[in-house]
Order: sequence, then structure tokens, then C-alpha cells
Amino acid sequence: MLEQPAFGQRLRALRRERGLSQAALAAGGLSTGYLSRLESGTRPPTRRVLEHLTRRLGLPASAFARGSSQSLSQALAVAMSSARIGPVADELAVLLHAGEDRLDPALRWQSLWLLASVRDEEARYEDEHELLVELGELSEAIGIPELTVRARIRLSRCCLLLGNTARALTEAREAHRLAAGLSVDDRSAALHALIRAEAEAGRSDEARAHARELCELTAAEPGPLHGEALRATSRLQARHRDHAKAPR
Repeated sequence: MLEQPAFGQRLRALRRERGLSQAALAAGGLSTGYLSRLESGTRPPTRRVLEHLTRRLGLPASAFARGSSQSLSQALAVAMSSARIGPVADELAVLLHAGEDRLDPALRWQSLWLLASVRDEEARYEDEHELLVELGELSEAIGIPELTVRARIRLSRCCLLLGNTARALTEAREAHRLAAGLSVDDRSAALHALIRAEAEAGRSDEARAHARELCELTAAEPGPLHGEALRATSRLQARHRDHAKAPR
């Protein structure tokens, strides 16, 4: 079994990954004060406590074994080289929140991006949203505009999936603003996000204006970028016609 403080770091990461409060995890077996000391590494776990924790977490005792400990960089490499990332995503999530203050920001950014993609594929949009908010904050701290724009674009899409159109629109507008001066790819992606959010918010005039901007931006880029712009414009026009025909 892992020794302290490694045990406490892993316990805290597992609890957070499962969305449990300290009170929820401690319920029926130990006090929240004792659990807090376990997570801080100041108290060693007993066999009875370990049984309670694994039962509440729904994990085998091997989750706290020495052999289960690996670095975030190792877990990220395994995940990225796996045919199916899902099975190793939980380990990546645990390591992501273990000793997080000491992690290299770039490594943490890559892990958040990959894990958010997994949660999107699993349709776990609330979990994806939490990861993307953290990703956006980290992107701003790193100070690379491209990373901030891409994180906000993804967050806008996730907000739409969760039905939060207002937040989606805010994130898309900020991505569009920050993308000025970046590559055509980033500016195009920001415009796509903004058009989707504006269409969902019922801001048809603004969406059509940005669709024209998108077509003009990509006109000198023969290939998929301009094709995607034309398709986005076509979908927007079809949506407008359908709305106009709808009974009032």
C-alpha cells in the first residue's frame, strides 16, 4: 500500500474524480476530520478505514497499491498511444489532481485537453465542462493566445450541449475577439463557434453577418476551410427559412 503522503494525495484525487465531498466519503465509517488528516498525509490508514474507503469509492484495495502509482507524463503517454483512451482515462484523471500544484503547466494543459475529449465522447458533459473551465484558466495563465482561443471554443460548444446558451455566446465572443491576428484556422474555428451560439440564441442577423465574415476570411483558402464556411452559411440560411415558415 502507498505510504503517506502519497496515500493521501491519491485518496483526494480519487474522491474528487468521483465528485464526492469529504462528508459523503466519510459517511458511515469515519469522521470528516479524520478523512481530512488522511488526505493531508498526517494520519496513516488502518485496514478498517481502507475497507471503508474502497467500498465507498467502488474500487479494489489495489487502487492504493504502490504499483498503481505512476507519473502524469507516463499516464498521458499511455493514454495518447492507446487505441481506446476511455479505459485509462480514470487513472489520468486521478493523477491530474494529485499534487497538482507541482505539475508542469504545459503537461497539465495536455492532460486536461485529452481528458475533456474523453468526457465528451462519453457524453459526460458536466464533467467535460468542469475540465474545460479549468483548461481556460490554465490557458490564460500560460499566456499563449492560441491555447486560450481553442479552450474557449470548446467550452462554448460544451455550454450549448448543456443548454447554457448565454454562457456559450459569451465564450464564443471572447474566442472571436482573442483570435484576431491568429491563424486563419483559429479565426475560422472561433467564427464557427460564434455563429452556432448566435443561431441558438436567436441572433439571426449577427449570425448571418459573421457567416459572411467567415466566407470572406476563407475565400483565399481553397479546400476544406472554405467548404466548411459555405456549409455553415447554407445551414444558417436553411434554419432561417424554417423559422420563417413556422406557424406563429
